[in-house]
Amino acid sequence: MACPHVTGVVALIKSVHPTWSPSAIKSALMTTARTKDINGNTLTVDPDEKREASPFDYGSGFMNPTMVLNPGLVYDAKPQDYGNFLCSIGYDNKSINLITGGEDAGICDHPFRQVSDLNYPSIVVFDIVRTFNITRTLMNVGGGSGKIVYRVKVVAPPGIEVNVYPDLLVFSGVYGEEISFVVNFHVLTAVPAKLSLENADGYVFGSLTWKSRKFRITSPLVVKRIH
Repeated sequence: MACPHVTGVVALIKSVHPTWSPSAIKSALMTTARTKDINGNTLTVDPDEKREASPFDYGSGFMNPTMVLNPGLVYDAKPQDYGNFLCSIGYDNKSINLITGGEDAGICDHPFRQVSDLNYPSIVVFDIVRTFNITRTLMNVGGGSGKIVYRVKVVAPPGIEVNVYPDLLVFSGVYGEEISFVVNFHVLTAVPAKLSLENADGYVFGSLTWKSRKFRITSPLVVKRIH
């Protein structure tokens, strides 16, 4: 039943925001989702199993239809960005032209430096050895006539130190205004006891949230570290 539910909510968003791109709509769905049950408890994989669920189980969480129409900020991406992403994972111009119908010839002239450069609402880091930086850009869709201040809150994955620069985003209130930030992941020398590398093939999980007085924009953090 997930597909018709998501489709209905996407149709609702598109009717209210007809100019939003598919990426903006997806961002609104993901960043406003909740990762607690209706009683405020941590989600488990199975009521009887009691194993705590992770983003590999629930993605960004349960949709929140009351929040998706006004998420405050979105992570937007244009067709060129997805072309750059495909180039960074090995596609060439000929392969991409089969997808685009011959448009955007030469799209691979400027591929992303790394796969994770795609401005996606979640952040995944593969095979981190020591330190890794990722840049994301947020676009203001919350309106307002004055400045809007967002402060970052990070729940770092076990064994990983996470720093965000800047840790404060100040939007002027102009619709469509964009601000970028950098997320730095640093592997801690000591591995916490709670970190179980046998589960999920060594992946650890956290979250990054931008909060204002009115809005809350949350992204899952997924890191795989090498030992």
